[in-house]
Amino acid sequence: MSNDQPVRSFVVPVLDFSPHSPYNIRTLLEDLADIPGEVICIFNSRAVYEELKDHKRIDKYCFNKLNAGVSRSWNIGINLSEGKTIFILNADLKINLPVIEMLEYYLFSLHNAVIVGPQGTHIDYQNLQIIRYFEKGMFNVPVQTQDVSGFFFAVHIERFLSHKLMFDIRFSPCFFEEWDMGLQIMQAGLACYAVPATGFEHHWGVSQARENSRINYFGREVYRDDILQENRKKFIEKWGSLIYRK
Repeated sequence: MSNDQPVRSFVVPVLDFSPHSPYNIRTLLEDLADIPGEVICIFNSRAVYEELKDHKRIDKYCFNKLNAGVSRSWNIGINLSEGKTIFILNADLKINLPVIEMLEYYLFSLHNAVIVGPQGTHIDYQNLQIIRYFEKGMFNVPVQTQDVSGFFFAVHIERFLSHKLMFDIRFSPCFFEEWDMGLQIMQAGLACYAVPATGFEHHWGVSQARENSRINYFGREVYRDDILQENRKKFIEKWGSLIYRK
């Protein structure tokens, strides 16, 4: 990279080599080889860190001795970023330059946009249910949503920081961090959007798993269903006075 400040940053939390998917951090770094911007990896396991720490496409990295979870990893990556646009990418994404440029275009053209991504939802907060998914290939114009899915999204960092937004680490290692950010954004008078981008591939991992997966979080063995239940309670405790207000 040049000595100039990067125009965009790519933040990639990495735990493993994505055994559930044909794509992983190696293939993502290949995709990013031809896309301008700094690449920042947040390594949450020693094995992947040792293999990739000297990769020529990684401009910055943080090695966490223990798995810090989603919200903490995103915050670390944002803190290390210098671009005016920050892309949060799952390590198992398949992307290209046109889809990056499309998200950037919408991020800077849609009214009050602070986060945009190719998937978002409308939410029934009182019943904690999703009313409608806006997914790849299912809509053809941008839609203002109440969250944006965390596997791939772009952040307007000037608006994000000036309104003191931050991913709430109480929802680590996973679940409800996207809903929480959506409410933070709406309370700040800003907006998030699902946009009709299709130039990517992604295979769902633990967030859509049917089995009660085991997750190692800060050295502790925790279970998917327990995290989901606990973070549901935390979400209600944080936002109940707003979502149940009559």
